Order: sequence, then structure tokens, then C-alpha cells
Amino acid sequence: MSKDKQTHEAEKRIEIAATERGYDGFFKIDRVHFRHTLYQGGWSPWIDRELFGRGQAVVVLLYDLAAEQVVLVEQCRAGALPQALEQNDQAWLIEPVAGMIDEGETRLAACAREAYEEAGVSEATFEFICEFYPSPGGSSEILHLYAAAVDSTALPEFGGQADEVEDIRLVKLDFETALASLQQAKFNVASTIIALQWLFYQKLG
Repeated sequence: MSKDKQTHEAEKRIEIAATERGYDGFFKIDRVHFRHTLYQGGWSPWIDRELFGRGQAVVVLLYDLAAEQVVLVEQCRAGALPQALEQNDQAWLIEPVAGMIDEGETRLAACAREAYEEAGVSEATFEFICEFYPSPGGSSEILHLYAAAVDSTALPEFGGQADEVEDIRLVKLDFETALASLQQAKFNVASTIIALQWLFYQKLG
């Protein structure tokens, strides 16, 4: 590491003067008053931001090497509602299995629970891929991305938990179709794109 980089790394500091809970429901919104050191020295002005809190979640890409298929899930998503005002079906998005990590739950336990609830996977080995912030400009959420090999022929057509108002359709795509859709920018969910890039360019590449 260069001397300049070491200097910049050492200078990175945050001061949080106040954090106030603005909304406390299914999601959380905090108002944060903070400042940070600058690359060229000194401190930034005090900054006020609303921080959307969702906690941490797991994302699980299911794939079947024997059948050469990926298994994704399709469901209506609230975040896509503004884009669906003129065309309702735009609110249905195609994603990997995913869900929040419950309090006291491990990441692997959350993977197993969500894979069973959303896709009917009763047993699997989960391979860690990466973790990332999906929207760090205003959300503290962290996604932990995993993958699992499954037998796609043993999975149901629909999934989800009625008590969580989940209405899920399993989408089984052969590798060729999924790769072509990825390359043609047909997917519009970040976790779907990242997971499939890992599968085709790292796992199978």
C-alpha cells in the first residue's frame, strides 16, 4: 500500500452528533446528523440524512447443473409499484430466493428457511458468494448472496407463505435462456444480475 493511500485510510473518520427515529414500523427510518473527514484534509459540513433501515437479508440463487437450469422466483413487489401505474405487470419481478434474517438467526439458517418457504427446497448446501449494499445512498440494508445446487424437477410450481402474504411463482430457466436474458439486459433486479453474473462468469465460466 502506498504512503498516500495509507494516509487517506488513516484519515477516514466519522462523527455522528445525533440519530433520531423518524418512523418505526415494518421498516425503520432514522434521521442522522453526521460529518466525515475529507480526502484532502479537514472535515465535511454537518450532513442531515434520512436512513432507511431494513436490516440484513440473504439472497439464494438456486441452480440445477444436471438440468442446466436456474430457478428464480416471481412475485409482486411494492418497490416497483410507481413504475407499474400504466402497465400493471411491471410490478412483478424475477429474483433469486431472498428474505430478511430474523433476530438471533444465522445467515445459513435464513438461507435454509427462505429456500424452503419460497421454493420448496427441503435440503441444500449453501455456497457463499459475496455481500453488498444494494442502495448505500440512503439504506443501511446489507444483502448476503449465496448459491445452492438443487434438483429442479423436485420443486413445486408455486411457493410462499400465506401468513406473510407471499404469492410466488417459480421460474425455471435453462442456462442458455438465462445467459441470453442477462446479456440482453432483460433482468431489472440487482440481486438477479449479480447472482447470474457469478454463475455464468465465475462458477461456470
